[in-house]
Amino acid sequence: MPLNEKAMLVYLKISFWTARKYDKRISQEIEDQYKADNAGRFNKILIAKEHLANIQKIISTARAFHYENTLPWNDNGGRLLPSANYFNYIRSISSFKDRYEAEVDNFLRVYPDLKEEAKNRLNGMFVAEDYPEVQLLEEKFAFRTNILPLPAANDFRVNMSDSEVESIRSSIQQQVKEAAESAMQDLWQRLFKVVSHMVERLIEPDNKFRNSLVTNIADLCELLPKLNITDDPKLNEAVEEIKAKLTVHDSQALRDDKLLRSKTAVEAQRIMNKMRHYQRAA
Repeated sequence: MPLNEKAMLVYLKISFWTARKYDKRISQEIEDQYKADNAGRFNKILIAKEHLANIQKIISTARAFHYENTLPWNDNGGRLLPSANYFNYIRSISSFKDRYEAEVDNFLRVYPDLKEEAKNRLNGMFVAEDYPEVQLLEEKFAFRTNILPLPAANDFRVNMSDSEVESIRSSIQQQVKEAAESAMQDLWQRLFKVVSHMVERLIEPDNKFRNSLVTNIADLCELLPKLNITDDPKLNEAVEEIKAKLTVHDSQALRDDKLLRSKTAVEAQRIMNKMRHYQRAA
């Protein structure tokens, strides 16, 4: 099945008001005080950071989810979303958007009061013009996703010679092929990273590790088959082997049983060594 029938491009754009403002006057006063030149820029914090913390946390978590559940595609922000992971992605990203918009509404509701607080906090640095009106401020917050079809080699209609059409078709096919290879390499790297981390933490008896050492591997093994856009059998085999060898026992069991910990470390090292070859071949 062609790749454009198994995946699509998704763009995630999240914008927000940083509540920071460059103050040219204060910057100059600092330089004058220290007899400096081009020493830096003073940016005022217009609203105390804790009032935007929830919004920023949602943004960070949403972006992390976006990157985890998609694959690299091009350098203009588009990411590859396999059809097998579409409903999971849309359901979760919609939840992030709802939470984001709720937090933004809460912030806008108390914004006039926070502006009054800033008068005391900033004292002589307060400038009323630094603070947009609520209606304008609302426009600085946005959470949008845009999903587009993947380019297909045969999906264009132009008045060209046969040789020109074939050249364009070949170019598109090559671009899709290279992007797919890059996307699969990303999956191998993700898998290699979590397994190598397990080796690093388990190989030394005194190393401490979190419960997420095992759960992160288990979660990734559930996700990767949905992102395997080329149906790479080696990747599926690696996932199944890792599930069978490295996720059977939880982190507490590995802490309590030194022999089990040692055996798991050896298995993880063996699998990691095998994946080095697959990474190069992907």
